[in-house]
Amino acid sequence: MKIHILNGDCLQHDLQAENAIVIREMLVEGPLKVVSEESFFQMRADYLEKTYGIPASEYQQKTVSEFKKIHHIPKHSEVYLWFDFDLYCFLNLLFVIELLQADKTLHLYLVRPLRKRKFRIWRGFDLHTKEDLMQAFSQKTKLSRKDIEAFRHVWKRLGKNGSELNHRLVPFLQKHLQDYPRLEKATKIEARWGLTEGQISRILS
Repeated sequence: MKIHILNGDCLQHDLQAENAIVIREMLVEGPLKVVSEESFFQMRADYLEKTYGIPASEYQQKTVSEFKKIHHIPKHSEVYLWFDFDLYCFLNLLFVIELLQADKTLHLYLVRPLRKRKFRIWRGFDLHTKEDLMQAFSQKTKLSRKDIEAFRHVWKRLGKNGSELNHRLVPFLQKHLQDYPRLEKATKIEARWGLTEGQISRILS
């Protein structure tokens, strides 16, 4: 079976993918420590309700329900991960891969926005036509076991601190924003996942 995991409702509106799972989280802020899956989602619900007034029931209905679908993906399926280059998507992608890795039979592919002059890198799939999306899909990259373990390593490092006040990304964000203009002009992103080796190193430092 072919499963598409998408970075938001807007992409699904344009793509109209069958067997789609839509990610509606913002893990770029708030607590990331995972003791158990249920406690993690409860911690996230509490944070979003306290910070943004999002009812816990809405978080369960719109967000957790989509994550739960990942556990029901049939074995040996091809899973296409549609995520942008920005840090917001990168964190969500890390968590999705952490959930997916429980089934080693799955074949994971990363689908990135096209790198064309008319598209600004930090706008992601925005402005992509259906034809553009199909072209992006044709350029998908299969993730090796080494890639997946590297993603998992970054996720685990980020989750070591349980308090959102000590989020490991806080000192990283300012430098990441300073990188934007340079990467905007780059003809290619010199990293397998969209972030440069220097940026990955700063996350792990």
